Amino acid sequence: MAVHVVETDVSNVSIAFAVLGGFIVIYGLGSYVVKEKLYLSEALVATTVGIIVGPYVLNWFDPYSWSSSAERTNEITYQFTRLVIGVQVLFAGISLPAAYLRKEMLSLFTLLGGVMTVAWFVTAGILYALFRPLSYLEALCLAAAVTPTDPVLANSISSGRYAEKHVPQAIRNIIVAESGANDGLGFPFLYLALYLLRRTSVDSGESIGDEIWRWFYSVVIYQILLSCVYGALLGYLGRKTLRWAEAHGYVDKDTFFAYGLGLALFVLGTTGLFGSDDVLACFIAGNSFTWNDWYRIRTREQEMDSWQDNIDALFSTSAFIYIGAIIPWGDYSTGGSSLGIDPWRVVVMAIAVLLVRRLPAVLAMYKIIPAVSELKEALFLGWFGPIGVSAVFYITIALKQLPDDGSRDRLRALYTPVTLFMVFASVLTHGTCIPLAKLGPRIVKRTMSVTKTASRPVSRQPTVAETLNGASSPNLAKPDKGQTLPQKAPPSLISSARSYAFFWEPTSVWRRNGSAHVHTPPRGPLSAAEISGPTQARRQREIEEKQEQAPAHEQDTSQGSPGTLEAAGESTSEASDATENGQQQQQSKAPSRLAHPTPDLTLPISRPASATLAAEKSTSTDAQHVNVPHTWYARAEAALQRELAAEQAEASKETSDGWLRQGLVVEADANHGSETANAAAPSTPGRVRFD
Repeated sequence: MAVHVVETDVSNVSIAFAVLGGFIVIYGLGSYVVKEKLYLSEALVATTVGIIVGPYVLNWFDPYSWSSSAERTNEITYQFTRLVIGVQVLFAGISLPAAYLRKEMLSLFTLLGGVMTVAWFVTAGILYALFRPLSYLEALCLAAAVTPTDPVLANSISSGRYAEKHVPQAIRNIIVAESGANDGLGFPFLYLALYLLRRTSVDSGESIGDEIWRWFYSVVIYQILLSCVYGALLGYLGRKTLRWAEAHGYVDKDTFFAYGLGLALFVLGTTGLFGSDDVLACFIAGNSFTWNDWYRIRTREQEMDSWQDNIDALFSTSAFIYIGAIIPWGDYSTGGSSLGIDPWRVVVMAIAVLLVRRLPAVLAMYKIIPAVSELKEALFLGWFGPIGVSAVFYITIALKQLPDDGSRDRLRALYTPVTLFMVFASVLTHGTCIPLAKLGPRIVKRTMSVTKTASRPVSRQPTVAETLNGASSPNLAKPDKGQTLPQKAPPSLISSARSYAFFWEPTSVWRRNGSAHVHTPPRGPLSAAEISGPTQARRQREIEEKQEQAPAHEQDTSQGSPGTLEAAGESTSEASDATENGQQQQQSKAPSRLAHPTPDLTLPISRPASATLAAEKSTSTDAQHVNVPHTWYARAEAALQRELAAEQAEASKETSDGWLRQGLVVEADANHGSETANAAAPSTPGRVRFD
């Protein structure tokens, strides 16, 4: 009887699937506690798992055993990291606000041009000092791999409960944008060093000028500029076609939200066909795809942006398990001493690179980064420049491009262990600094945390409307009587020139919101005293002296007739202003003519801007007043005529002794207050006069 033996398929692929799936299942059972309570990143946990299951601990998962050829293993690593970074940077471009690259052009130019260049030279100097006899040009080639920041780690830093609570949105956006863009912009730094190194082997005899010209047209123009144009074009076409299909009902919901992943794969593949920078093309395509924020808003409205987060978590988890498994720990022990990779060297290298690689440059340039508003934000941005999957991606490119003729064997031997240790140090440091800040002493917490600038209460000076209405800001104490508020110093010549020259900054005069500086008058009525009343004591004394010197002309009109009423009223009007000033102020609570230099406005004026207009109209003729309907002037004139006719009718019926009329209050309009009418001397029904 034949014996049937059950055959097992213990292949590397099955082991990889088992490790990845087991991690996701077990980690998913306590992911909330790990991320939201312990504040540990997925990258740190995944890298730790990769080290444990890797060849140096459990030996379950060994990517180096997948192929007997080092070139084949390098190609697998290259294609895997290329896929992860391409999808990540396109999702990073989609997550940015509308037209973000245009709005933050100066910030990105400073970070990608200035900070990244300084980081490249500083890192090369550290490597040159620690790993002699490595030349400085070789150190530049090695430093190009760790110069870009990683979008996978940047996404874990800029998301989560801690980031949403303590990190401003502007800083999170600029971290994501920088990490997405500089992954593709690391090619010029790497290839410049590679082309200069080739002069001693492959391109022997070529001048430095020839190599720089070759670098310019083959890297800067063909890879960088062409990939930007191609990515922007594909993103634009993708946005237009998807919106057209969605408007006509040709696309279902699941395909709509999976469109971003398909676009990433399409851009990654087609750009690689003609040898351009596929990573940079993916980032530009993602930002162009959501240039008007339509796709990003739609995914958030439908709560389907978590689908992209799940894909992101799957790719990042797989990548860091893989990285943890390929770290060559044996090269940092006795076996690696022949290469000069002593343990103390890599530890000092990691500390020095993390501290001085980009933090001093960001602190020196944050004044010209509009996305950074204060020093604490600059500290956060300078510190969180993680090194991750992109560094492994550049390892594979450098190993394929370095000369294999024996002239650069030391550089080839150092490239992988040095870069992978920097990745491990960055994952460990940036993954544990937040838990240390939360669990450590208060001074560490204050140093590491960045509070939201928009949520802080800001004390301000009271507005003009609040000053006129007697209200002020709750954060501003009222000054004592006779105390003046400190005046704001006028802008200096340098700040004024900067405001005009740097038109892209939010504080520029070209970008200021003009409506924010235009005073809106209060809706409540303002009396004439609030508009034209004197505020200086010297001016008040002059007015009081004029009141005392004003002559009180009294005329005897006891025998006046109705025909002379109007003339008598006009002749005594000036005298009545001075003698009855106290009564007039008590009745109408409006200042007299002598109290203010401007024409009398006894009616309340609802807008300060109407004071000048009212003063001009008050000097016009009666005919002009009649021709202006629906104004308080016309209503006041009509009330005057009616009251004068009533007085004339009563005067014809009065007895010889007459009667005393002290004043008349006429309701001119319910919305504007009252008018005060002054009468002439006793026993004479003088003309009613409106002041």
